[in-house]
Amino acid sequence: MARVFRDLATAAGLKLARPPSGHSTRVGATQDMFAGGFELLEVMQAGSWKTPAMPARYGERLRAQRGAARKLATLHNRA
Repeated sequence: MARVFRDLATAAGLKLARPPSGHSTRVGATQDMFAGGFELLEVMQAGSWKTPAMPARYGERLRAQRGAARKLATLHNRA
């Protein structure tokens, strides 16, 4: 995958210090699904995970931004 991404970046005229890897696209897709409101089980199915550990880890920052503490802070104008 890294070679494919490197070749695509070169063809597009992009100068990347490090092209994205197959893994970084997997993480990015997972984060995009969480940002889009997909539930953990849906993300697990899309990414073929058998356990929730990795997709949950990939999305933990996004969930924290939308979590209960964030909502409470927003209600009290502290966000």
